[in-house]
Amino acid sequence: MPRWLYYLMILAIVAPILELVGGARLELAIFIASAISLMPLAAVIGRTTENLAFYVGPIAGGLLNATFGNAPELIIGIFALQAGLISVVKASIAGSIIGNVLLVLGTSLAVGGWRWGKQYFSNRDAGEYSVMMILAVASLLIPFAGTFAIARQARIQSISVAVAVVLLVVYALYLSMHVFHLRAHRRGIDSRTEDKDSEEAAPALAIEQDRQQEKAPTLWLTLLLLLIATVGTAWNSELLVGAIKPVTEQIGLSQVFIGLVIIPIIGNAAEHSSAVYIAFKDRVDLSMAIAAGSSIQVATFVAPLLVLISLFFATPLDLIFQPIELVIMGMAAILFALISLDGESSWLSGVQLFALYLIACIVFFFIP
Repeated sequence: MPRWLYYLMILAIVAPILELVGGARLELAIFIASAISLMPLAAVIGRTTENLAFYVGPIAGGLLNATFGNAPELIIGIFALQAGLISVVKASIAGSIIGNVLLVLGTSLAVGGWRWGKQYFSNRDAGEYSVMMILAVASLLIPFAGTFAIARQARIQSISVAVAVVLLVVYALYLSMHVFHLRAHRRGIDSRTEDKDSEEAAPALAIEQDRQQEKAPTLWLTLLLLLIATVGTAWNSELLVGAIKPVTEQIGLSQVFIGLVIIPIIGNAAEHSSAVYIAFKDRVDLSMAIAAGSSIQVATFVAPLLVLISLFFATPLDLIFQPIELVIMGMAAILFALISLDGESSWLSGVQLFALYLIACIVFFFIP
């Protein structure tokens, strides 16, 4: 967790105080404070769920990380559903997918390429990310195409629920495959370390020793931090959602722009900074995993889960997105796939991704 995020933690307390003191007179200040406070809270949630993997194992740890790692998006989405802001929920889903692929990865490749020139990564792993992202975009595009033949909202909602269930199953299989690969990799390390005469034994033994010597975090402290961060995220997310309508009227921004641009940037700020820093350290493969993995999680886990949760609210959520959102998500998935074909990147690849994101933001800004 970057050190500068710790100083922003105070805003998690400032926003509720502003709500109690000023109420309707300080909507803009409440919106800004609660929005910024979600950055350190999201970072704490991500760190604590990673620490829990020491105790619950890789499978349960992966599920916890997927659930709580997207807690800001989930909690904001739930409160927005409760307030009937369906357009904000859909915009934040689309904005998270677009922002991770174009903004986060684009900035990471640009920064890493500027320092190191050519950077290399596994095109096999990138290919897996590409397939999952294209599947996610297709799962949103096909229901939209179905609206040209299906007019009844009840049937459209049934389609959305069925697609949501399929996506959740695919995501569970996708997560289990990565856990299986992790176990196979560890078994490979264990088998290599048994042969002391092998040339690969020394580095493999060092990796295993580092893993064994890594100190496990204190369980009660980890659970306490996770609870505090989750409660703080829920409280500030409720304040943020409650201030969206008054703020849009005050400053003239549309709810679509706030959902597509502002909320995704704030909710994923910790991951954004980590991906850029890692690329600066010449680990662009890990940066791609962070950016693509976050987009995949939002599309195949957060969005379907919100569809199912919305069934308990007055206005259910469907998977019918606006054409402009689908077009940009499709272009982002295609551009990511093309960049990852040869297993190498440069600063120009990052600039190209960022340019597409900037073009999208310009269009989103002028949407009424």
